[in-house]
Amino acid sequence: MTNTSTKNIYVAIAVVLILSFSAVSAYSQTDKKKDIYKEFDEFSFKDAGPVKIKDSSIISQHLIGIKGGYSIINLNFSQDIAHKSASTPINFGIYYTYYHSLWNSMPYFGIQTGLEYSEAGYNELEVDETNNTEILTKELYRTVELPLVSQFRIDFWKMRVLINLGVYGSYKLSTNIKEGMPSTTNRLESGVIGGGGLAYKIHPFELQFECNYRYAFSHFYDPKKYSDEYWVFARSSRIIFSLGIFFNLDKKKR
Repeated sequence: MTNTSTKNIYVAIAVVLILSFSAVSAYSQTDKKKDIYKEFDEFSFKDAGPVKIKDSSIISQHLIGIKGGYSIINLNFSQDIAHKSASTPINFGIYYTYYHSLWNSMPYFGIQTGLEYSEAGYNELEVDETNNTEILTKELYRTVELPLVSQFRIDFWKMRVLINLGVYGSYKLSTNIKEGMPSTTNRLESGVIGGGGLAYKIHPFELQFECNYRYAFSHFYDPKKYSDEYWVFARSSRIIFSLGIFFNLDKKKR
């Protein structure tokens, strides 16, 4: 290797070292400019106000009102029993609703209960083979009911969206059957409620339209009503369209 070549190598190494040192110095200066710990101290935010956290418990509301409705009622049989659904305008009651925060963290929660007077039952179906026509006979039971519903809500403008999920218990008071209440009919009933609705708020009043579905877990009849050998299970179901008016007991408009 000649002296000239050796000299050129040394020059190239020197140039690389100088460029590397310059790049490191530039990065170090840039990094210092971006060091956020150099930009703020313990007095930087002394004039900043505290973070405001809305306490969801202040949105609690108490409502009391009445509802009336129209029901489509039916029984769900485990065997093939000829029947059809029936309808009734008898469904009304008085209710109390308490909107509040769930565990002080969920501001869209509420609970509703009340006392209802309604009808349950179905249409017995018979076929007149002579005229080939259907004969429907309503079998109705007047009931008193106690619902317990979790009512979730979403408020916007003057409206309120309602979502219902709960349980109910009822007791059969009387029937339209001429012979009276059959001994095979269970007077007590319990089941679940699910549905929703829409409310229009004109403080202190509130109009609510709802559609709810009720399904009984308990047997409507004694399973041995039709046969001691082949049991038939029957459970009540209802679709209820209701319109209610509620009064807000709170003085403040929320």
